Amino acid sequence: MLNSDSSIPLYLQLKQAITEEINRGTYLPGEKLPTETELCEQYKVSRITVRKAVLDLVEEGALIRQQGKGTYVKRPKLQRELVSVSGFSEDMISSGNTPHNKILSYQIKEASRNISKKLNIPLGCNILELKRMQYMEKQTLSLEITTYSLDLFPNLDKQLKQNKNISMHRILKEHYDVIPAYGDKVVNVTFANAEEAELLKCTVNDPLFEIEKIAYNDEKVAIYYSLIYYHTSQVSLNITSPFHSHQ
Repeated sequence: MLNSDSSIPLYLQLKQAITEEINRGTYLPGEKLPTETELCEQYKVSRITVRKAVLDLVEEGALIRQQGKGTYVKRPKLQRELVSVSGFSEDMISSGNTPHNKILSYQIKEASRNISKKLNIPLGCNILELKRMQYMEKQTLSLEITTYSLDLFPNLDKQLKQNKNISMHRILKEHYDVIPAYGDKVVNVTFANAEEAELLKCTVNDPLFEIEKIAYNDEKVAIYYSLIYYHTSQVSLNITSPFHSHQ
């Protein structure tokens, strides 16, 4: 219980109490904090005191506010290697996490001018567009929209139907003997539209990393084109490169 006779302001005492509860595991990363009313009752303090303590913890990065949803304990950012050519599942497993995907849709379309240029394929030829969510444990992590040439990967839609829980890199390797060798990536910051906000569990106009990626095999043939969206509060993008000294 907080001490109203202490020389330490009540909001600082409350900040310390909430921080200790987070460190103790009472409030887990990604978990919703009790409401202002509940905190007032729990610690016998005013709403102003609660608001000041919570706002300070938000500004310090311990908590995160989601408009209309409440205040949550901030998760540590996931580290993603920007120059990696491995797939999402391989990256997650190598970092000790448990990944899984949820396919939202996959459909056969005709290649647009943009897609034909990205994949170096004829305009109007058949492509497969795969839209899926990616998760780490129970955490919503990213939205990915990936396009494959059906000339290069015939019957890919049937492989997807039969192997919904298998990583795409594994399908490409086992059924088409194709392994990505390198990739080109461009990183932009965009702002969530209504659909992206709903899928990524964030607020409309929240900043997102948009990673535009083209993967190639060792013969420089484009394998797929992806757009991947991450909330900027959840992911840090790392670049590891060799250092060459000049003497």
